[in-house]
Amino acid sequence: MKRTVRLTSKVLNTYQPNTSDLILWDESPKGFGARFYANGKIAFIVQRRIGSGRGAKQRKITIGRYPEVSLVQARKMALDAIAKMQFGNDVVRQERDRIAAEEAAKIAELTVAELCDLWLETDAKRSRMRGPRFGTLRSEANLKYSISQVERHIKPTVGHIKISKLTRKDIERMRDDVSVGKTAVDVKTKKHGRARVTGGEGTAGKTVRTLCSILNYAIREELLAVNPAAGVRIPSCRKIERYLTKAEQARLEAVLCNMEQEAKYQKGCAIIRVLMLTGCRRNEIESLKWSEIDFERGFVSFGKSKTGAKVIPFSSAALDIIAAQPRLMNCDYVFPSLKINDWYKGLAKIWAEVRNRTGLHDVRIHDLRHNVASILASNGASLPMIGAMLGHTQAETTARYAHLTNHTLSNLAEQAAELLRERSSEKPS
Repeated sequence: MKRTVRLTSKVLNTYQPNTSDLILWDESPKGFGARFYANGKIAFIVQRRIGSGRGAKQRKITIGRYPEVSLVQARKMALDAIAKMQFGNDVVRQERDRIAAEEAAKIAELTVAELCDLWLETDAKRSRMRGPRFGTLRSEANLKYSISQVERHIKPTVGHIKISKLTRKDIERMRDDVSVGKTAVDVKTKKHGRARVTGGEGTAGKTVRTLCSILNYAIREELLAVNPAAGVRIPSCRKIERYLTKAEQARLEAVLCNMEQEAKYQKGCAIIRVLMLTGCRRNEIESLKWSEIDFERGFVSFGKSKTGAKVIPFSSAALDIIAAQPRLMNCDYVFPSLKINDWYKGLAKIWAEVRNRTGLHDVRIHDLRHNVASILASNGASLPMIGAMLGHTQAETTARYAHLTNHTLSNLAEQAAELLRERSSEKPS
């Protein structure tokens, strides 16, 4: 039942609803009322049919809040709205369309740089990779890399363009500018830091992929209808798969033996040896925790990695190196830093010294992982076994070592042919 009263300032200031919201309708004009909220707020409303007849749609609109809008002002606004509704004007839809038009205008004015900032604040924090990492929080290093791509490459090239005006040609120009090094900089960032941005085709491809993710975010947020990055050709990244020869392996071993005699190199050399023996990723061993190691069963259960949580078997040689590391009180990490409960961060400098002493200037730390895979493949291990050893989640990732297993199959074919020749040369009995 509707409660109808003569709305006055006294009623508005003294009326108190019980526990729920309540509407008091004014005697005149009909359809004008005040909604009293349980939290004490008051809003003026109008409820009338659009046009005449029982089939006419009924609309309810809020025309203002008290005391920001006075009772006198609210009555005038109500009379105007009621008159429009009686003549068939849908003021609710008109207001909705007005708000939508304002939002569309704001979106049309949104620049790529502003969109990037929105993405970094929200969607960039979670991984969109396929598999177990989907939706999980990205690491600080990955997020920092995305910020660098946005600030160093995307904003300087297309950041000023409104997203409604961004075209495939703009993105292709960005790709080409990054490829030829137009966004390259070398600036001081802090007391002991520098930002050296070189660009190149590999960086260009990664930057286009990042911008494509940002534009897909805009589509999900209904800021864009289509992704202008669709169809942009990405430069093919040269897959660097460097394997060590037997002579190089021996040279590396000799250098590590010498460097281990110096205390400042011991921790870094231990990490390098574990990487050589396991094929794990650098950050997996650098941040390895004692709680992740099962010495009795011979495996390590990584809580976090590039491909999510996983269990990897470790050889006794790798476990012996780990067991030889001193355990520090109140520190979770096998290879701790000088900071409290943090992991070692000095491997890059140690590896640079190793490369200088061995002359292996083109060998990266990650190539130790490829080297383990190549040894396994060349000695008859199947691709699924190699993938399991390295913790791959996608079969195509391991497929890069197929040619090495083919080499092993060729050896088997030669052995089969030799056996057939030996049998054929035997005299019949």
